[in-house]
Parts: sequence; structure tokens; C-alpha cells
Amino acid sequence: LQRAEAAAAAAVAATATAHRDARRIGAIAASEYGLHGLSASLPFAPYGAAPGSPRLAWQSVQRLACRGLLPPLQASLEEDVEVPELGWMWQTQRASKGTTPSATQTVTNLKKDRIKAKKSLGQNFLTDDGILRNIVAAAGVRAGDLVLEVGPGTGNLTKHLLERGARVTAVEKDDTLYARLAEEYAQEPNLKLVRGDVLRKDLDNIIQAMVEQERSELAGIDAAAAGKSAGAGAGTSPSDARSSPKIKVVANLPYNITKDFLIAMLPKGEAVAELSIMIQEEAAQRLVDPTPKRPDYRSMNVRVNFYSQPVYRFLIPKEKYYPAPGVDGALVTFKLRPPGERPDVGSERGFFALVGKAFLSRRKMMRNSVEPLFTTQQVEDALAASGLRRDARAQDLALSDFVNVYASLRDTVSAELLGGAAGAVGAGGLDEDMPDVVPDDL
Repeated sequence: LQRAEAAAAAAVAATATAHRDARRIGAIAASEYGLHGLSASLPFAPYGAAPGSPRLAWQSVQRLACRGLLPPLQASLEEDVEVPELGWMWQTQRASKGTTPSATQTVTNLKKDRIKAKKSLGQNFLTDDGILRNIVAAAGVRAGDLVLEVGPGTGNLTKHLLERGARVTAVEKDDTLYARLAEEYAQEPNLKLVRGDVLRKDLDNIIQAMVEQERSELAGIDAAAAGKSAGAGAGTSPSDARSSPKIKVVANLPYNITKDFLIAMLPKGEAVAELSIMIQEEAAQRLVDPTPKRPDYRSMNVRVNFYSQPVYRFLIPKEKYYPAPGVDGALVTFKLRPPGERPDVGSERGFFALVGKAFLSRRKMMRNSVEPLFTTQQVEDALAASGLRRDARAQDLALSDFVNVYASLRDTVSAELLGGAAGAVGAGGLDEDMPDVVPDDL
């Protein structure tokens, strides 16, 4: 309790803009933990990371609970997350039974078989069944769901997905672990293993194969049902009335492929319902916040919110992995938007070429940073038409601002082309064949 209150006291110097979140977090801490030192007015800045910051104060409370020094939190910070009956993420065993989770045997089994985690593949295995159950629950996995798992590794998460009755396709790059999984789950009809690097595989083919298999089996069920009811009169086959099944992606990603994986998967909202992935906690905090004018605001913030609705689920302490990484992880769910629900920009490729070029030099004024895609005058006019300053920088623009600026640029370039200015520098800004421009950072 003294450590928790000391961490809370370190947050007193927080800025006034943090008080809105402070009341909610402080109230939860006070009501759930009974720590009156964490008052309802505790300042809390969810994205500050400096030593002694309010965010670290709240993380200190989380860590105390993770280590059993505080009672488990009974309610989720995200109201729409279903918390399993086991409890919150740090509860590793049932007090009534005192049984040790089977996932904790991972370390023993790996050492016994002389299998080492490969740093080159970014392997860190989750070894806590309580967290694994919470991941599956937060992902909303139910019996019959189609699930694409990336990096099953030791199969700890795979086991929980199968226990829920999901139909799992798992992509594993490590040959040794792939062979072990193939042997262990040889008799499991609801698991299909795919060997290879998910970033080099044809994801569209994998997704299509999952959907087609589901349709085929549903058609067989409908045919059998139709045979039993023959003579009852013609009607519409149940499979005809069903919409195409949507896939859920659940993955304990190597942290070093997070950006590339998101870029590949976010546009697949037509076939994929959502992504529930474990990523670095710091990156998770950044990605779920769409607010511009932050030092850590990136082009990926624009991309993520264009294609999805991101939801921060919960923190996963680094001690719950083997081997332990250098930073904490977090579960984030990206609820993908189907094509018809995304902002209408005409050419998504052209739109993200503009966004990427702007963020390559995000502290430069946009009128300079996006050349030669568009001329300085074109950009200034587009910014002004969108109600923005002519000297605005990329980090000043929210998603809606970029959409408006791009629409204005399209109109300007189209008018110039129709007016005979086909040689204008900005004409190339709308070319579908232009290269993608994506900054390296997340």
C-alpha cells in the first residue's frame, strides 16, 4: 500500500489536461483497491512516459496487483471487454483449487527438449493460462468462429482457442515448433497448420481457403438437412441466406513485425472482422489514440483509424513471457471497417502516399514536405480550404483533416488538368501507380 501511495504521490505534478482521465482512473483505484490515497482527483496522463509521470503511477498500481500485493481488480477498464470468471490478467491460479496453469510447463518442456527461443524470430512465449484465457475472451472467440492465429509457437494460445470451439488456421515460421505442433495436434480436426512466414505468405489465399472450407461444410450440412426434409416443398437453402463468414485474427506477434503485419491486415475488413494482437505496450498506447499534435503522433495513427476502430484491452507484464522481453506487452483489438464504412478518398493508395510523404518530415510544413507530389501552392490552398493554417505540419492534422485536404487536392488537380495544365507538378499526386510511402517508425 505504501508503494502504491508513493507512486500516486509522484503524479501530483501532472498537467491540468490529465484531470478528465484522472477522475475515472482514480475512482476505479479507490473503489476496487480501497486505497484512499489514490483520490478521485488523481492526475493521470495516459501517454506520458517520463519518470514519475502519472501514467507510470497507474502502471505501478497494475504491477503491484500483478505480483499479488494488491487484490485483483474486479472490473475491466474497458467496459465492453468480457472478463472471464477466472479473474483479471494477473491471476494465475484459482485460489480454491490451487492448481498450477498448464502453460507454466512451457519453460520446463522447452529446456527438456533443448529448444531455445530464437531472437531472430522475436520469439517470446506466453506462459500464463489466466492471460491466455483473457485474450481469447477479449477477442470474443466463440464456438464455430474462424480464427487465423499468427505465430502459435508452443501452442499455448492455440489450445485455448480450440477449447472455445474455434476453427483455427495457424501460421508458424519456426520449423522445429511447426513439427512439434503438427505432431501434438495431428488428430485435431479444427486446426490447420500452415508452415511459413506470414509476411511472405499470400494472406488473401489463406483467408479465402478458410472461407471456402467453411462454405463447403455448411453446404454439406444444408444438403443433408434438405434430404431429410425432402417432399416438404421447395425453399431457399439456408446456406444461400447466410452471409460470408468473417475471420478473427488472434496473434502473439513478434514485436519487430507489428507495423508490417498491420499494414498487410488492416485493409482486409471485407473478410476479416477484427485483429486481436499482442504488441509493445508503448506502441499500443500510441496506436489507440487518434489525437494529433502529440510528439508520438505518427502516420500509423492515421492508417489505423482509417481502417479500424482500435481498442486497448489490457497490459501484459513482461514477466509473463519466456524469455522475458525488455518491455511490457499489451492486447489491442482492431475492429476492421468494411470498405463501405471507411472515409471516401477515391484512391486509398494515393491518400496514403500523401500521408506517408507528409510524415517523412512531419515537423516540416506540409507545403514543403509533400513535394513533388503536389506543389506548394496546391497544398496551401487545400489546407486553407479545409479550415487549417497554411503553415500546418503533418502532426497537426487528424484523420478527418487529411481526408479533407486530399479531397481538395484531387479537385484542384482535376481542375488544372481539365484547364489544360496537364504538365503541372501536382498531377502525379493522384497516380495509382505511385510508390507507397510509409515511414519506418510505428
